[in-house]
Formats: sequence, C-alpha cells, structure tokens
Amino acid sequence: METKDLILRNWQDSDAKALYEMCLDEAIRKSGIDFYNSITDSQNAIQRWKNDKGFKVIADKRNDNFIGFISLGGMNRYDGYMEIEYAVAARHRNNGYAMQAVQRMLDYGFKEMNLSAIAAWVRSHNKESIKILEKCSFTYEGRLRKHARDKSDTLCYSVLREEWERISRLCIDIRIMDYDDIPLICRADGDESQKNIDYLKRQLDNQEKGECTALLALYNGAVAGYVFLYYKCRWGGLAGHNIPGIVDLIVFEKYRRKKIATMLLDEAENIARQHCNKIYLDVCLNSDYGPAQRFYIKRGYIPDGKGVYYKEKICEADVACRNDDELTLCLVKEL
Repeated sequence: METKDLILRNWQDSDAKALYEMCLDEAIRKSGIDFYNSITDSQNAIQRWKNDKGFKVIADKRNDNFIGFISLGGMNRYDGYMEIEYAVAARHRNNGYAMQAVQRMLDYGFKEMNLSAIAAWVRSHNKESIKILEKCSFTYEGRLRKHARDKSDTLCYSVLREEWERISRLCIDIRIMDYDDIPLICRADGDESQKNIDYLKRQLDNQEKGECTALLALYNGAVAGYVFLYYKCRWGGLAGHNIPGIVDLIVFEKYRRKKIATMLLDEAENIARQHCNKIYLDVCLNSDYGPAQRFYIKRGYIPDGKGVYYKEKICEADVACRNDDELTLCLVKEL
C-alpha cells in the first residue's frame, strides 16, 4: 500500500533494530505503545507480526527505511470493529507521515477488510495524536477517566463506515490551517488586502498560543472555506463564560451546497467536546444570513434566551437598533 511519501508494507527481520530504537523514545512509552528491552525482543515480536495483514511497517517510499508502524486489531467486539494504532519515530515526525498512514489504513480497513467501524483510543496527554485523529475525521466519543495504565484519561474516537464513505464521495479534506495557507485563502476569497492578511495571521497567532483551532476546508485540493474554534471564546453573547465559540464559519461562494460547512462544523464540535459540554456562536439577523440561520437551527443551535445583541450588548426592549452585521442572535448547542 502506498501514499504520496510512504509504503505500508509487511514486517522484515531487518526492521528489528529500528523498532527497538524507536521504542526507547519517552514520548512513545508515554503514549502506551509497547517497548522492548533489546533488539532480540524486537526480533521476536516481528516474527509474530509477519503474517498479520492488519499490521504494517510505515516505510519511506524513496528507500524503504523504517519510519514507524500502523495496525488494525480486534477489540473483542465483533468482526467488523477494529482499533487503529500507530507510531512514528521521533526523527520522522512533523512531516505529515502519520496522517498519510492513518488515511491509507482507513481506506484499507473499509475497502479491503470490509470493516464497519474503526476506533482509536488515545491518552489525553497525547496532543499530537489527537490532532491527527481529528484531521482524519474521527469523531470524539467520550473520556474514560484514569483508564490508562499511567492513570491518565483515555479519549475514545471512531470513524463509521458510512462516515468514511460520505467523506470519500465528497472529496473534502478538513485540516489544521497554517501560515502558508494565508495567501491561498486570500486569493480564494478574492480579498488580498493587508487587512484580511493581518486578520488571518492574528487567528493563527492565537492558535499558536493554544487559544483556538483554525480549520481549513479543501475541495478537490482547492481552498474552499474555514472556521475558527476558540476554546474560551472572548466574543459574542457568551463571551467570558469559558465556553467554546465558533468564530467566522466561512465557505466561499463557488463551494457552497457541497456539505463543506457541515464538515467544518462537525470537526469544530468534535474538538469543542474535549473542553465543554456546549458550544455557541453568534449569527447576524439580516436576510443575507438567512441560510446560515436555518443551517444552525437544523443542527440543534438554539437562542440563549436573552434576545438580540447589538455590538455584543443585549438590546433592551423598545430600543431602536440598526439591522446591520452588528445585530446578532446568540445560539447555543448542547454537545
């Protein structure tokens, strides 16, 4: 099996040294991946794995060198339900390899193994792995408190076959936005002004500070939209209440009515569940935002009961206000 940069292949005896060295990494140990006390231990393990069609080495396509491993294994549920596990050696991280491997293994599991569901259990402190699962459209299902052997919490994720099929048909990819995306976004938006560039840069600066997640939607590889999720949102009707808030869910006009907004909001809500049991957003009340109002209400967002806001302040009864983009309704959803 291949990806852009990788081969997912069967185990070889020559992988033993690289496996042993990878598992000396403290981050690997903390993630719960088995580790070995000697190369002989690794060799013995590899003998057991050679004929396992769901357990593959992640190798560099250029030279076949060991990068890590990925597996689909049973969880004592039923034949079509499996768990995915993966690890990448420290020197090969931050190259997108884990994401490529996970996406290819999902295809393999659903297409060739005919699975119904693929789960992933990850320790709550393993932030990098959590990001990968979210980028690969796993749904957050819940938290098992003090479940892991190190007494950390275990976070439960999964992808169902019907979800994977829907995503595959739509040719939509949702991933974390980065600074290199800014020119592409401005070009797709038709606004390459310094004001727009500065605005997007501020959001990514806040992402770097750990305040939010910036999600980018690609449609057949082209920039199609974005959304920002702030974990303790500072704007809108529930500002300052330590509740996750949606800021600027945008889908560019040529990509509308393709389920892109749905997928962006799905991902944002999955992330928000890790921080709170509710999420909110503010929607403008003028007719330009009619489709957005209907979209949010259909998804279970309901008014906060405080009436309308103007410039983020509650409008008192019988007070005149202008129906511009500052006149909003705060909508809240239970997660």
